[in-house]
Amino acid sequence: MAKQPNPQVRTVNGRTVVNRDWMIERTGASRPTVNLWYAKRDEVPADVETDADGKPVARHPEKAATIERVDFYDQEQFEAFYAGLQERKKSKVLPTDPELYDGKVEDRISINQATEWFHFAGPGVIRKYLKANPGYFPEPVGTVEGPTGRQIPAFRRGDLQDFGRKRTGDNTGTAGRPAGPQRRDRKPQTEQRIATALDYLREIGGYRRGVGSELAERHHEPAWKWERAVKEARNQLSTDASNS
Repeated sequence: MAKQPNPQVRTVNGRTVVNRDWMIERTGASRPTVNLWYAKRDEVPADVETDADGKPVARHPEKAATIERVDFYDQEQFEAFYAGLQERKKSKVLPTDPELYDGKVEDRISINQATEWFHFAGPGVIRKYLKANPGYFPEPVGTVEGPTGRQIPAFRRGDLQDFGRKRTGDNTGTAGRPAGPQRRDRKPQTEQRIATALDYLREIGGYRRGVGSELAERHHEPAWKWERAVKEARNQLSTDASNS
């Protein structure tokens, strides 16, 4: 059984430090990705502040402390590193096809069509996101018939639109979301789902893939509603950890 994430925030010499599980919760990145960020830190010169395109560059921080065999890193330095990383990634993203934003938000879009609209190399890119980086790309809401007649994953158009805005810096979501609670005008039932999802995440010890589907089945509602609630609940958990 996989070990549940344990995000931790401490104070060392007056500085706030965080562990890698906190980074995972904060960014939505997979553990191998977070480990790779640290492993490649020396590839960024310490005295360089921008890259050749003028995008901000900051090195991943060195270990600030090891407490009870857990490594911790300066939170402010990590946030600077991650902000620069996101900025450089956005500059390399191809524009999303405008056709994505035409049509009803409840439309079911095949994985093949989503691949085309986002200019991905192939459907395998989306499948890899879903497997290796849960919470980054929207979860499927069902299936549709593919070109060969077999059923292939389908996504809610509205969720794909949210992802498209997030990856280009408009209305950022889990990956790259600014720290702190996000203020929005939500319907009471949406607020209730988020509160329920937050309680459930605390009950099971943190996020795991499939939580949205579990809650949807329990409450007899569409999966996409609970996937979005779980995303908001994860963000709240991250904020609570930062302020504890």
